[in-house]
Amino acid sequence: MDKYKKLETITNGLNAANKIMTLQTSAINQRSRDSAYINPALLSQILHVIAQYSPDKNKMLLTRSLEKTNRYSKAIRELKEEVLNIREKNRIYRDDVIKTLHIIKPIVDPNRQTIIDKILKIQEILDS
Repeated sequence: MDKYKKLETITNGLNAANKIMTLQTSAINQRSRDSAYINPALLSQILHVIAQYSPDKNKMLLTRSLEKTNRYSKAIRELKEEVLNIREKNRIYRDDVIKTLHIIKPIVDPNRQTIIDKILKIQEILDS
């Protein structure tokens, strides 16, 4: 590694540390000072900064992994909300199943996405 590449790596590390400190400071100012809890949104932002400033050989892998993690986190959060809604009703309706399929579609493998698409298309036809 030549000296310019080393300097760039060190500079990127310092920039990332500065951005992370700024994120943490603003998060601390927004919540009570006695809470040491790092919420998932803040953690996601921190990981995004790390991916942004990481060396080129790791950047793409980190970015893809972070995007996948965000997709799964969003799906889990939406599924929890949907389960709570179903629990409140004490009954599962057709719309609940359709909404659940929409929620899980982005995180399943392409084979199952095709099956979900077909189910949703059949549902559209039945509704029309």
